[in-house]
Amino acid sequence: MANRTFYLLIGIIVIMFSTVVGCSNGETSKDEVAKDQANSTSGEGTGFVEETKGESGAVEESGEEAGSDDAGSGSSTEATPSSDRMVIYNGNMVIAVEDFNEAQTQIENHIEQMGGYIAESSVQKESDDERHGSLSVRIPQENFTPFLNELESTSTEVLERSTNGNDVTEEYTDLESRLRSKETEEERLLSFMEDAENTEELLQISEDLSSIQEEIEQLTGRMNYLENHVAYSTVDIQIQEKAVSSLQDQESLHIWGSAKNLFTDTLNVILSFFSGLAVFVIGLSPVLIPLLIIITAVVIFLKKKRKNLNKQE
Repeated sequence: MANRTFYLLIGIIVIMFSTVVGCSNGETSKDEVAKDQANSTSGEGTGFVEETKGESGAVEESGEEAGSDDAGSGSSTEATPSSDRMVIYNGNMVIAVEDFNEAQTQIENHIEQMGGYIAESSVQKESDDERHGSLSVRIPQENFTPFLNELESTSTEVLERSTNGNDVTEEYTDLESRLRSKETEEERLLSFMEDAENTEELLQISEDLSSIQEEIEQLTGRMNYLENHVAYSTVDIQIQEKAVSSLQDQESLHIWGSAKNLFTDTLNVILSFFSGLAVFVIGLSPVLIPLLIIITAVVIFLKKKRKNLNKQE
């Protein structure tokens, strides 16, 4: 009995010891697992943070690029500032001057001072020595209004002045976009031409390339035209010379004109009278001719009868 109790106590102690050791080992393994998880988590967190930093830097850069792209797209969609817009200005002025040659010389000097040039000119002379002419002038856009003001101030009389502007910003932007697209297509066709495997394919690519290059030339030509007409405004000037410069000449012209009008009116009255008489005679000729014949016959008969009476006496 005593031996059983002893063994029982030893067994209980062994079981308790095993239980304590097992618990401690379990806690240790749990702690190790927890540490491993913590380490892995911290390592992954660190990697995530670094990756996030790296991505944030990329995001910041892409954000700046996006901002610039947005700014670029905003410039195309939103209203372009007035200083960046492309406007073609045209002006027209009609002036009266005392001396045509002097006025033409002054205008040419103004054009040279403003940095412009004469694109076209013509001069006509009337029968009474009056002259009038026209000039088509190209003036730098910044000197457009000053040139018109200077021309107006030096003219004897301004009969007409008008200006207008044509905004071609949207057209020019569209041309730029189309040109970039065509140039990209040209590069693609050139690369295809290098990789062409047979003559038929090469001819087809060459035909497409020629068409694209022709469109590029047309787009470039139109863009150059717009750039030139934006940079240089066009002013059409019509010059009229006054024929009468003094009061005496005006009175002389008035007297001569009155005498000429009176002479013309007198001739018209005489011609009207005779033309009316001719119409009257011709219209009544069927009646007048027989009547004239009868009257002539009666007159002749009376004259003969009178002669016979005189002879008898």
